[in-house]
Amino acid sequence: MKLMTLSLANAFQVAILAVAAPAVTLAANPYSFENMECEEFLIEPDTNPYYPGGVCADPAINLSGNVPDTCIDDADGSTVDCPTVDFDNDSTYGVGDTNPILQGVVQGEGNTQRVLTWHQCPSDYTLLGAEGDAAAVDCDSDDRDDEFVNLRDQSWYNPLDISKGHRGFIDGNFVMFLHAWSPNWRLNAKGNDRYDLYVRRSFDGGETWTTTPASFSASNGESYSGDGTVTCENYRPTDNTPGERNEPTACFEFAAGANEHMRNVTQHRSMNITTLDPRYAPTKATIEEGCSDGLFVDNTVIDGIFTCDDLSEFDSDLRDPSRYFMVFETGDNTTTEVGEAEPEDLFYSRAESFGDDYVVWAETDTDTADPTLCYPNDPHDDANITDPVIGSGFCNEFDNMNTGGDTHASEANMEANPDGSKLYSVWAQWVFEVDGDYDSDIVESDSMARRIWWIDDYISDDPDNVWTLPGTQ
Repeated sequence: MKLMTLSLANAFQVAILAVAAPAVTLAANPYSFENMECEEFLIEPDTNPYYPGGVCADPAINLSGNVPDTCIDDADGSTVDCPTVDFDNDSTYGVGDTNPILQGVVQGEGNTQRVLTWHQCPSDYTLLGAEGDAAAVDCDSDDRDDEFVNLRDQSWYNPLDISKGHRGFIDGNFVMFLHAWSPNWRLNAKGNDRYDLYVRRSFDGGETWTTTPASFSASNGESYSGDGTVTCENYRPTDNTPGERNEPTACFEFAAGANEHMRNVTQHRSMNITTLDPRYAPTKATIEEGCSDGLFVDNTVIDGIFTCDDLSEFDSDLRDPSRYFMVFETGDNTTTEVGEAEPEDLFYSRAESFGDDYVVWAETDTDTADPTLCYPNDPHDDANITDPVIGSGFCNEFDNMNTGGDTHASEANMEANPDGSKLYSVWAQWVFEVDGDYDSDIVESDSMARRIWWIDDYISDDPDNVWTLPGTQ
């Protein structure tokens, strides 16, 4: 796959409601309370004038909820129990054992627990390899046997983590949701932990969160086939020193349609880097015949000039819903303690097979696709990639949107063409007079635009045009 570009200078909970069919007419609101599926009403509909639609007690879907497995006390470095939930009581939703007020007068100097490893359920994977205590506990060996884990978790079950920056879209029965997450809110607030960007997907409108099924009927009426995927996670070492660290890593293989925990697409390795504003762009609707009707009083004036078909053999006007684009922003985590992290760079990728893979240079959904070439499965001479990632099948390519160097970039906006072969993006870009001195004057500030073109079934043999790593690192 070749990239052709033009550069121009100048812990969240999501309520996804299962909706019944409109009651009478098309004018009925499918999202009204009367059409919401609810297992437990605190106030039944039409029984209280102040709540005519009733009050539903069903918990929202928690897409960032997880079970912390290994924790230490930063006060003395000792191993301590992680937050747990007691369901052996009269409480419907369980009682947590960790005070959610982590700092302030209630606890004096605050909670000093630090989470090193964690897992999320349901998740049906085969462990491909792990370092240290990474992935030592899974959904079959943990002590959670309640019905809540983890999609119905309440926020007080684990008050140590934090999530933000939630984004997503719904396309027929397909749901893509992304969010930034850190296992340690207390440390993250001071730049001693970081946000990574995570993605979750549903193919049945939010009922389950899985990999791409073996057979899936998308919004365009076409059937698509998943063949499984691999994800990897970087956990936290006992040593909490800033900068580059040897973080325990584990890789997980999922079959098509298997329950999947949240997928880390940033794969940061340094605590000096954190994740800021993510964006996404699904492919646009098919451009159909008649798209120019009504644009001109006399349509003959555009005969042979303006057409609704791009006339290419690839038919890029035909929508491919299995592709979408993503960009995230990195930030200087050393500045977090005095405010939000200063923006650094933007990194983009194209999701293929509804997000089973993320590619810039490799191809996974074309006639000549060879997923084994995908970074970091193939490290392409990146010495930072080690076991168990090498040869795992993990396909997670991201590359610089901005020019890099001493430029800073932020607030990207993106659009995609129908078949997902072209990404269009604009963003703010600037340079400080003194590189690294955020108090110095901004000497360059521009609105930048770029078109990135994926050419299917073609990968350049010029090493300067492919796998121009280190990618997100």
